[in-house]
Amino acid sequence: MRYFKYALILTTAALLSFKLFAQQEMMDHSHMPIAVPSDTPTPALSLKLLKDSMSGYNLILDTQNYDLSVPPEGTMNMQQMMSVTTNDDTGFLQGHAHLYINGVKIQRIYGHALHLPANLFKSGINTVSVTLNNHGHMYWTAQGKKIVATLYVNDQTKEFITYRFESFPSKVENTH
Repeated sequence: MRYFKYALILTTAALLSFKLFAQQEMMDHSHMPIAVPSDTPTPALSLKLLKDSMSGYNLILDTQNYDLSVPPEGTMNMQQMMSVTTNDDTGFLQGHAHLYINGVKIQRIYGHALHLPANLFKSGINTVSVTLNNHGHMYWTAQGKKIVATLYVNDQTKEFITYRFESFPSKVENTH
């Protein structure tokens, strides 16, 4: 009987280890950091989340020193995708953003406003995070920190946005 208990414990431990390994394998490891070059203005990012008059929410990205854009038309080789791209007129970095709700990547963002359906949110506390990324999906960093903004929202409280974190906040609202 003692050997049966040990076998059961070892089997359970092996199954839990396999499950953890499988979850780690399913995680997206392609999103690596890329540093903002020292001769380029550091992008800033702040978020607003407003209840939509019909349904869901409207997310507004307030960026500075950043050109939200779609990838260039045609094919890009891997080196081009993973490199720094700047707007020739402004000198600002170019790229897109990634939207995460409750830690799950939802979509890419190529503009400053988008509608979020209510079914993306659970009742109670939710997180809405946005990172700035180059067209190779690498996330931008400055001063060793990821450029990210996160809102903690709770649809069960009077104050909808309960906490805000911005690694490099925009200094003036509603600027792009």
